[in-house]
Amino acid sequence: MSEGRIDFKSLVKRVDADKTGDFISYDPEKCDGCGLCAVICPFKLWSVKEGKARLAPRYRELCLECASCWEICEREAIDFSYPRGGTGVVIEYG
Repeated sequence: MSEGRIDFKSLVKRVDADKTGDFISYDPEKCDGCGLCAVICPFKLWSVKEGKARLAPRYRELCLECASCWEICEREAIDFSYPRGGTGVVIEYG
């Protein structure tokens, strides 16, 4: 880590990431490829390819569970629900 930069990934702790289940779903039929999800995601888990958003396959273990992608999607192509109780992100600093 360089001077003045924060490694956010090192601050995020996860509990049973393999047991969260799918907590983000995506409907490509509703997506217009605007790319807002890709812009807002702090861990860059969304991308736009061939005019449609794509979610990283490893999102369950990398996602901050902030729901920014769901909140910003005007087409309601993204659905978010928190992972199963007792799994997912644990905030230790803040």
